[in-house]
Amino acid sequence: MNTTEQVQKHYEYLLAEIYSWMSGDFETRVNQTKEFFIKHNITPAAEISAAVDLGSGHGIQSAALAALGFKVTAVDFNDRLLNELKKNCPHVVNIINSDITGYDFSNVSPEVVVCMGDTISHLDSFEDIKKLTGSIFRNLKPGGKLVLSFRDLTNELKGTQRFINVKSDDSKILTCFLEYFNEYVNVTDILHYKVNGKFVMKLSSYRKLKISAAAIISELKSNGFNNIIQEQISGMHYIISEKTK
Repeated sequence: MNTTEQVQKHYEYLLAEIYSWMSGDFETRVNQTKEFFIKHNITPAAEISAAVDLGSGHGIQSAALAALGFKVTAVDFNDRLLNELKKNCPHVVNIINSDITGYDFSNVSPEVVVCMGDTISHLDSFEDIKKLTGSIFRNLKPGGKLVLSFRDLTNELKGTQRFINVKSDDSKILTCFLEYFNEYVNVTDILHYKVNGKFVMKLSSYRKLKISAAAIISELKSNGFNNIIQEQISGMHYIISEKTK
């Protein structure tokens, strides 16, 4: 089973049903994302400007882009999350159920493409990242921007540091455990949730690629992207790059 298939099964079995809970208040997250886009001049350049949200989840990035005036296409492989997105983002124009590597850009010439929330680390290999960023560059409008976000897992945690408390409340506790290999990290999500007043445990594992900001920036430059900006927010690396005119 490849990484993409593992991730799909992981979301179907465990993560999709708690994704909105794990992400926090939707409107707050949308406003934070909208402010981030405005800060980096990611706003429509024309009356009709297309944006593509790869790995859209339940719609945080899509909603922020739509609020800024973009005509948004949201792409994700999970039905449950896409159904939540439809409710959360009634102004998103196109909603497509697809693996992000299978999305066909030929029907749209986007001004902005975003692939955020660690989605890019769900690909099978760095070669797949190269293919994806190359396809995005070819299909972006001149002056268009690509926004990526991901966690750099190249620095190995040791011992009990590998157990991470993701989120908890009175009814749910989500912990993850990290196992490090040469090119990827195996992530096991451990969910405890209450049934009839008693906690029940649910487990599921999937792989994430070990990718560094330096490697991503180097690849973006080799594709022709310029004006690259990098920043780190709450442990996530954000990289904004531009297809200069």
